[in-house]
Amino acid sequence: MDKSPETVINNSNALPWWKLPIWGEESIIEYILSRGKSPIAETAIMLHSREMMDAHFFAKTAESIDSEKFTSQEFILFLKIKYCLAKGIEEYEGLADSVKLLQAAIEAKNSFITLDQTELRYRSSKQQEFYQFVEKLLTNHEDKENFKTQIQEKLNEVLPSVKTEEGKVALQGYVKELDKLSEYELGLKLLALFKTYQLADYSILRTVADMVSTLREKEAIDFKGLIALVTSKYEVFEKLRNIIGVSEKRSNPDTYARMIQYITLGSRHKASYAKFDELLQVLRKWIKPYFAISAIRGENPPDKYRQPKAFREPIPGESTYQKYKKSLTDPKTGRIYLDLDEETVSEKA
Repeated sequence: MDKSPETVINNSNALPWWKLPIWGEESIIEYILSRGKSPIAETAIMLHSREMMDAHFFAKTAESIDSEKFTSQEFILFLKIKYCLAKGIEEYEGLADSVKLLQAAIEAKNSFITLDQTELRYRSSKQQEFYQFVEKLLTNHEDKENFKTQIQEKLNEVLPSVKTEEGKVALQGYVKELDKLSEYELGLKLLALFKTYQLADYSILRTVADMVSTLREKEAIDFKGLIALVTSKYEVFEKLRNIIGVSEKRSNPDTYARMIQYITLGSRHKASYAKFDELLQVLRKWIKPYFAISAIRGENPPDKYRQPKAFREPIPGESTYQKYKKSLTDPKTGRIYLDLDEETVSEKA
């Protein structure tokens, strides 16, 4: 039921119109402009209030996590590349698995080199029997616990037959490196691939790792410079091509430069991305009340309905959301390199 024209509608502290200020919110001007418009349903106002409270809660959490580091040029570039790899789009189509393998190879390089050096130095018949057993066992490396159990059993069998104490210590160290390698997500898979493709020089992993660790900030975003760097070490990447699953068609300096750039940025911003991922998780929760508020306001536009004060307030958290949406949008294509499950939420809203 409509109220007296002598009071302002949708205001719990309604005043007679002649006591209102001339300008601003809840003013005489606003009162005059609202005449003839329908009041917003109380259920919509209550729902709007509830969603605003939820948005405010998530916005405060997001603000506490947000950091200036997240908008740096280098970090934004990393986010865009990460998005492209995850979605398999643009120049990164089909490279996600190869990047994971190369990254794992770099991280576990010391274990690979230690295993290789042990195999080359300690070559008694029993030691070679053990190495061959390991290689055969790698064909079924998915069950890590079973792999480690069988390796330990074989070690216990072979060890008494190894004549020198040095040789026994070497095999025990070899098994420790295998255990360490199995802790990496793709460690055993990589070792199996190295054996399959008979990579003889594991030191090439150190060469790639050095490239990643020595790149300075400006060098990491200088793509032309990265291509030149990769070209100067191209034989290294050619040796790794089959192992990391890069097709012959994609095997070129451009592809490897993109991989090195992503791994470098990922290593440099590991801690920052962990915090940014927390922010994304909060924004994914925030997006639900955001769409609900937007829908309620859209269904009750100011040209048709008298607007309560709460309907004119900014939505809490929107500035944070818009900041990253703008930073991660390609101005030419309009592609947004940010996944907040917006399509799913908007369909349910």
